[in-house]
Amino acid sequence: MDVLDELVQAAWRRVEEGYYRPPGARERPRFSLAGAVRESRGRAVIAEIKPRSPTHPDLLRGRDVLGLARAYSACGAAGISVLTDPDHFGGSLENLRLLSGLGLPLLAKDFVVDPCQLSAYHACGADCVLLIMALFSRKRTSLPLPDMIRRAHSLGLEVLLEVSSEGELEAALESQADLIGINSRDLSTMEVDPGGPIRVLRGVSPVGERPILALSGISSPGEIRRLREAGFAGFLVGTSLLLSPDPGAKLRELVGA
Repeated sequence: MDVLDELVQAAWRRVEEGYYRPPGARERPRFSLAGAVRESRGRAVIAEIKPRSPTHPDLLRGRDVLGLARAYSACGAAGISVLTDPDHFGGSLENLRLLSGLGLPLLAKDFVVDPCQLSAYHACGADCVLLIMALFSRKRTSLPLPDMIRRAHSLGLEVLLEVSSEGELEAALESQADLIGINSRDLSTMEVDPGGPIRVLRGVSPVGERPILALSGISSPGEIRRLREAGFAGFLVGTSLLLSPDPGAKLRELVGA
């Protein structure tokens, strides 16, 4: 079994066990992640919060989630990505609720297989949800991609659609996703190919006006500049921020690249 299959099986267990039961009504206004990315004009960094990952067992290292998010906000984040997978990333729906008082777009990041997850993210304050193209092509979801996107939009959630190949990018451009992200990490092995997003983007042209984001494996201003020059409108950064002794200062450095 590859890593992605394991992550999907765990997501289905959480669905069946009721983990994604909406905890109550949404209490915050909506913020547009797509709008924030466009307004940043190529300097949008979405800062990620995840307590751990399959490759790093402790990323928070005693830091407070709300304090970290406030530092990200103060240092120029265009939005905040929040892991809600508790099994492999130590995430939680409660972290989404905890950050709902911030005036920034919140991206719920998980392995979405069923629309009940969308309802939970919306209730907890998310503005955008990550959908992974590979889960739909492998038929591991309860709805096909167009229906899942429509369900998200019916709740007022934007969709960031993750791809990792030219074929997936071409399919994503035919979808109604609000943003598209090209991941440098192979979710089957968790290995990172830093040059992957640029190769994929260059292989599919033109891509139109929809914001294209680079996901994973970004750690330096030089990488941000190369990706921006290649046509990326924004960048999702997690591990390199969390491994930094001062995540806020690291974020400010990347935003200013």
